[in-house]
Amino acid sequence: MHLFMLPANGIANEIVSGDEIVSRVERPVEKAIATRQDTQREEERWRAARDKMLARLEALELENKHLQIRQEQLRTQVAAARERITAKETQMADIDQIGSLIGPFIDEMIVQLRASVDDSLPFLINERRARVDRLTDLAADPEVAVSEKFRKMMEALMIEAEYGNTTEVYQATITVGENAMLTNIFRLGRMSLFYQTLDQKNCGVYNMAAADWQSLPRTFNQAIQTAIEIGAKRKPVELLTLPLGRMAGR
Repeated sequence: MHLFMLPANGIANEIVSGDEIVSRVERPVEKAIATRQDTQREEERWRAARDKMLARLEALELENKHLQIRQEQLRTQVAAARERITAKETQMADIDQIGSLIGPFIDEMIVQLRASVDDSLPFLINERRARVDRLTDLAADPEVAVSEKFRKMMEALMIEAEYGNTTEVYQATITVGENAMLTNIFRLGRMSLFYQTLDQKNCGVYNMAAADWQSLPRTFNQAIQTAIEIGAKRKPVELLTLPLGRMAGR
């Protein structure tokens, strides 16, 4: 061990060992190193915190960008929804207006349909009048939609129109003069109604001008019999001579 004499600035010299000198030198250095290490650790913690905050900021900015895009999409959707609502409101107003016009139109058409049935040839008269009665009741029912009333009215009109394109054979009791008789009736569209007695000896036609049945000469018996068989699909279609229009009224 080495001993040294150290001056003490006006105080007695102090004897200090070499180890103590080394210790006195190393302590400040160690302290400086420790301070530097603490500073580095603090800087590292700060950098980590900064990086974390920057990452969080970037995430928030990205989220904010997405939210702005979503907000713009929602604005567009809301605007489109409002336009659709406005269009629907306009459509509903138009429907209400049309409904207020269709109601009287349907009523008028029913009146005309009833008059057409009453003034036309008297075929299937009970069935046709019953159809008009049902249509009248339907039109007066506030619980039935206007569209359904219109559909039923068009259906009835189409049925009446279809009678003009078809023929039909059926049996009915009619009155000719003062005599009631069971006859075969042949309907030719909406143009003419012919009858023939079951014994095929007498025939006739419905006279629209007189609104009554009238007999025809027996010379028409064969033609009317053939027409009945064609209408009943018992014979193929062929040309026939039948009294129509004014000829039938003479």
